[in-house]
Amino acid sequence: MLLFKGMNVIEVSSHEVRFPAAAVQALERHDVVAVTHYGRRRHVVLSEDQFALIAPLLELLEEDARVPSELFMSNDDMRLERALAEDRASTEGENALIAAAID
Repeated sequence: MLLFKGMNVIEVSSHEVRFPAAAVQALERHDVVAVTHYGRRRHVVLSEDQFALIAPLLELLEEDARVPSELFMSNDDMRLERALAEDRASTEGENALIAAAID
C-alpha cells in the first residue's frame, strides 16, 4: 500500500488485473477508462499522469477543505473568464467620458 500525502492508494500488480487491450491503449493515450458492472459505472481508471494532476484535489476533498472554484475550471472556462474580465474593464475613452461627466 502506497501512502500518497494522506490518501491511501492500494497497489495491485498488473498480473492481478485484466484489462482488454483497448482499455490499456486508451490509458496510454491519457483517456479515462470506466469499468461497468451490469451496465452501471462502478470504477474509473486514470493514467498515472492524470492521477498525479488530480490527487491534490482529491486530498482536499477528503479533508473537507474549502476548494477554490478555479480548480474546477477547464482551460476554456479560464479563457472565457479572462475575456469577460477584459470586457468589464473600462477603456480609456470610457474613462474620459466618465471624467467629463463628473466635472
